[in-house]
Amino acid sequence: MTRRTRTCVAAGVTVALLALAACSGSDDGSTQSPPPPPPRSSGVCGDLRIAYDPSNGYEASAFIVGTIAERALHCQVEYVKTTSRDAWQLVADGGADVYMDAYGNEDVRAELGVSEPTADNPSSAPPEEPNVTVIGPNGVKGAVNLLAPAFMGDRGLNTALDLGDTARIGWGATTPAFTTSSELVRLAHTVIGSLRLDYIVRNIVDIDGHRGMRYLLPQPREDDAHGVPNLYLVQAPRQLLGDGVGRHVVDLPESSADGCVPNRTATLCSLASFRYVKIVNADFAQSGSPAYSLIYHYELSDEDVETVEELVTLSGYNVGTVDVASWINTHKDAWQAWLR
Repeated sequence: MTRRTRTCVAAGVTVALLALAACSGSDDGSTQSPPPPPPRSSGVCGDLRIAYDPSNGYEASAFIVGTIAERALHCQVEYVKTTSRDAWQLVADGGADVYMDAYGNEDVRAELGVSEPTADNPSSAPPEEPNVTVIGPNGVKGAVNLLAPAFMGDRGLNTALDLGDTARIGWGATTPAFTTSSELVRLAHTVIGSLRLDYIVRNIVDIDGHRGMRYLLPQPREDDAHGVPNLYLVQAPRQLLGDGVGRHVVDLPESSADGCVPNRTATLCSLASFRYVKIVNADFAQSGSPAYSLIYHYELSDEDVETVEELVTLSGYNVGTVDVASWINTHKDAWQAWLR
C-alpha cells in the first residue's frame, strides 16, 4: 500500500459482523443528522479499493465512484469482488476501502460496536471496536419481494392468500417452492411457516454455486416464456422489482417476517424497504484521501436512481465501468457536486 497502513480488527469481532452483514433496517422516513465533513484532503489519492457484489445487479454505485475517482482524482482503482454478507469483514480488515451498497439494522450495528461518525471524531472508531465507519445512504432504496412468472399472476396469484391454492395458480405436478439466495433462506422459511404453506425452500447456491441474485431477478421472465411455475424471494432496489413484461410481484404481509433471526449466512430478515448505505474502513476515513470526500458526498437523488437502475437493467444485471460511462457523461452537474 502506498498511501497508508491498514489496521486489522480482532477476528472475533469481525466474525460477529457477518451476523450483521445484511440485517435489514426499515426505511421509516425518519431523518438523521448527517455525519461530519471528511478531514482535510491531502490532495493525493493513490490506491482506492472498492468492494462490490457482482451477483445482485445494483453495484452501479461502485463503478460510478470508481470511474469518477480515476478520471477526476487520478486514483489507482481496484475493484474487489465480495458478497453482501462478507463485505463488512472485508472492509473492517482493510481488504477494501469502501463498500457502496451495504444494508444493516442500526440497532444491531450499535450492539456490535460498528462505528458511526461524530462531530469530534469523523471515524469514531475506538481501538477495541471494529474498524468500519458507516457514512450514510447512497440514495438507493431496496426491498425484499416475491417474484413470479406473469402467467401465475394471470391465474390469480396476487397476494399471500393465493399461495395455498397451488393447483389454481399453476404449480401442477411441480413441488411448490420459494427459490432464493443464501442471505434470504431463513426469511423464506419464516414466511412459509408464518403463512402455513406446504412449500419448500431452494437455495440457488445448492442448485448452482455460481448463481446468485443476478440470476434470480430476471429468471421469472424466462420461466414465463416456457410456462414453468416458480417463485423467487429476492432483494434489490425497488425499481428492479416492479411488475414488467413476463414478471409479477406477489404481495406478502410484512408480518410474515416476524420471528426470522439472522445468522452468519442467512443475514436478511425483513420484507420492509431499506436504505443501502456506504461503509468505509475507518483508517481510510482518516487518510486525507480526496476519494473519501467523493464517497462521503456521493448520494443519488431519486431521479438519478431511476436512470442508474435503467442502465442496470440494460446491462443485464451485470454492471461494469462501460455501463456507467454514459451516465457519468450526461450527469456532470450531479457528480461534480460530490467532489467538493
